[in-house]
Amino acid sequence: MGIREQGYHKWDGQLRAPRFAWLPIFWVGIKMAFRKKYSKALFMATNAPFLAFLGGVYVSTRPELKMFPRIVELLKIDARFFSVFYTNGFLIFMLMMLCLVLFVDLICGDLKSNSFPLYFSRPLDRMDYILGKFSIILFYLLLFTLVPGLLLMIFKFIFTGAISLDPRLLLGILVVPILVSIFFASMTLMVSSLTSNGRYVRIIILLVFIFSNSIAQILKSIFRSPYCELFSVARNIEQMGAYVFNTQPVFSAPKFLSLAIILGLSVLSIFILYKKIGKSEAQIEIGS
Repeated sequence: MGIREQGYHKWDGQLRAPRFAWLPIFWVGIKMAFRKKYSKALFMATNAPFLAFLGGVYVSTRPELKMFPRIVELLKIDARFFSVFYTNGFLIFMLMMLCLVLFVDLICGDLKSNSFPLYFSRPLDRMDYILGKFSIILFYLLLFTLVPGLLLMIFKFIFTGAISLDPRLLLGILVVPILVSIFFASMTLMVSSLTSNGRYVRIIILLVFIFSNSIAQILKSIFRSPYCELFSVARNIEQMGAYVFNTQPVFSAPKFLSLAIILGLSVLSIFILYKKIGKSEAQIEIGS
């Protein structure tokens, strides 16, 4: 290219968006979530099931110790052990609490501060934005589900010297925490995109989780049908774990229905989220 004269010239370069444009959102979100009030206490509480199951693995190798009898009994069947670990009520409740305390403002906070023009004025589209927010929640939820599950598998082999490493078990150890994390992440972000009020987001998520259990129990008491359990989020997660690990069903209904419900709700939440962010992106483009 020749030397141009001093003055203004039309730019003839090519604008390329970064391949991982969502990474800055991810890094900032990770740091902000870690610094939030009560985050450390929540992290410690969420680790409690892992410590309890790890204690059960250790106690099973010491016949003279009679602690954790329920977990020791579960150890006889590896698939049942990991299914109960991933879908036990306390862990699911703590995952919900992590979403309520740390992640509800990931999008509603941007709506409240009108930050979308700042995001989309950069080489960033709605998919990058959604991936960035999604990755923040997945990082922490998998940190307390998938990582402890893999550690339990390692320690179980170290302490007992035996574990059934069949493909179905390995698939379950990897897939169940991913499905559970995607469900909570998609539900949280979808509700967060509907309003700029974080309090309303917390109430909606809490109502969906708690009232779904209550509605399922009320319907079951009226109709006396195990299919009423399908209205409960927590029970569907337990039944989904039983389906993936191929263990005994939690209630008397086809196990694949619970997997379909969890997947369906996740896909629906992501679809609504994608459309909602798309409207904000379109409004900015029209305004500019």
